Amino acid sequence: MANKPDVVVDFTAVAPLLLVQDVGATAAWYAQRLGFKSDVFPSHPPHSHAILWKDDVRILLRVADKPVPQPAPGAMINVRGIVGLYDAIHEHVPISSRLTRHSDGTWQFEMRDPNGYTLVFMEEPDIA
Repeated sequence: MANKPDVVVDFTAVAPLLLVQDVGATAAWYAQRLGFKSDVFPSHPPHSHAILWKDDVRILLRVADKPVPQPAPGAMINVRGIVGLYDAIHEHVPISSRLTRHSDGTWQFEMRDPNGYTLVFMEEPDIA
């Protein structure tokens, strides 16, 4: 695309692909802890992959053929209502960085999913 200046493309979203040992158990954890819905494939275990979604966020799961190195990378998820989310889940999930407000007004916290992936939740300040 660098050589095609007349091509206009709007990138509108990206979904992290997480390699996991148990797709079904991971999808269930995201549903129970964070309210995600999922489609798993095939529909009966053992599942090879899944699509998770909540509002405009998508996460893809694929069964790993070997253990994922730790610490695992993860995803940054932009949210509205971060204080309420943190209050609702912080006693039930492994928090690796507590809810903090940064000097630019951004709120952020980090947690780990059951596979060791870091999920960074961030809320940007309203700019009026």
